[in-house]
Amino acid sequence: MRHQPPLLTAILAFVVSVAGGCASLGLPGPAVPGFSSTAQVGTKGWWKSHKKKATFVPGQGYQVADVPGYFDGDGRPINSRVARRLEKADASKSLLGDVGIQNTVADVKERIGLGPDEQLAQAAYAEGEELFREQKYAKAAARFQEAISRAPDTALEQDAMFQVAECRFFAVKYPQAVNAYEALLQKYPNTPHLDKTITRQFAIARYWEQYEQYRPDWPLTPNLVDNRRPLFDTTGRAIKTYENIRLNDPTGPLADDAIMATANSYFLRGRYNDADYHYDLIRKEYPRSEHQFEAHLLGLQCKLRKYQGPDYDGTPLEEAKELVAQLKLQFNNNLDDEQRKRLVDVQSQLTKQLALREFGMAEHFDNIKQYGSAKRYYADVLRNYPTSDLAVRARARLVELGGQPDHPTEPLQTLVDLFPENEERSKLNNVPMVDEGQTQIASPPADGEINGTIRR
Repeated sequence: MRHQPPLLTAILAFVVSVAGGCASLGLPGPAVPGFSSTAQVGTKGWWKSHKKKATFVPGQGYQVADVPGYFDGDGRPINSRVARRLEKADASKSLLGDVGIQNTVADVKERIGLGPDEQLAQAAYAEGEELFREQKYAKAAARFQEAISRAPDTALEQDAMFQVAECRFFAVKYPQAVNAYEALLQKYPNTPHLDKTITRQFAIARYWEQYEQYRPDWPLTPNLVDNRRPLFDTTGRAIKTYENIRLNDPTGPLADDAIMATANSYFLRGRYNDADYHYDLIRKEYPRSEHQFEAHLLGLQCKLRKYQGPDYDGTPLEEAKELVAQLKLQFNNNLDDEQRKRLVDVQSQLTKQLALREFGMAEHFDNIKQYGSAKRYYADVLRNYPTSDLAVRARARLVELGGQPDHPTEPLQTLVDLFPENEERSKLNNVPMVDEGQTQIASPPADGEINGTIRR
């Protein structure tokens, strides 16, 4: 009789011991190449060897001879347990999806008694509801978590996820509550709990924002003692929650409120570009919002505060002029006395800035002795802003510039004339100027005429 090599004997002994241990735990033993084993009913290996022998019973599923029960198309038993189907698309999202890690974990959990089970899920949910009514929120959340793990991808899981968030909310653990509500909306965006979820998130974000206004702190200062606030950046988390409300329920009753709260928060902190963007969002995307007047008026304030003076870009002032015209057109007949006063105050600020800009341009050309352009801007100040203080100064300066040439004279002109002129410069100087009095505009031909007429 030939003796086995010591190494092979040790390997066989290890395999036998592992197989025995797995059997004692009710787990499938490892398959060893060269040794046959009986696959457990319901596994992929078992179904692969029995699929051809299975017969399909309409309304019941597949049936295998000498095996009780019915099976689905993948060989899984059809019984009272909650069906948990891992789609290929979900598995492909993982870098190791082809290895079947998710399937392996799910199989192991099911074999050790932690897999989906509808009866256990319903029992855990009922226990959670009872504990919730007793205001034992931590214990209730634990039971709802059990229901979630036992009933994945079901309506019961949806309700349990909402109840977990409610437990965090009533336990005054607001950061955890916001995360739980957001997890619910990410998985079930059309959940029947949407309205209440959005209401809770808005209340929490509002609390965070008001707390930070009352007791401001640096964003990187850690919060280590208060469960009601996040660890860092309370205001930033509030803004993020407002943003999620708008994205998760863009047509809901609190969407415009969330945008307005975001805009006001930026405005109070001096971030006028961000505030202006959100006020503009209200004006354009929520025309029926009750915040329309405030969005117009505060948006106008943002544009005035973004403007940095006559030496910088005047686009904010031009946008402000358009906004004033729109505001008058839309709200002129529906404003109370206080709103009219606010509108007049803001409009006077805009008028002052526009006059300063025109006067600044006039002074600029005045300083470089381009008196023709300076006269034009001084005249614009007089014409457009006759009641402003700058109009008096513009009128006085116009009188002083009355006899000045429009363009500065060339210094040492006699000496310059002694030198030959550049050829390209000479060609440009010989180009005839357009006489506005001789400008001709062609008109289309009348009926019956071949050529059109020219109007002078």
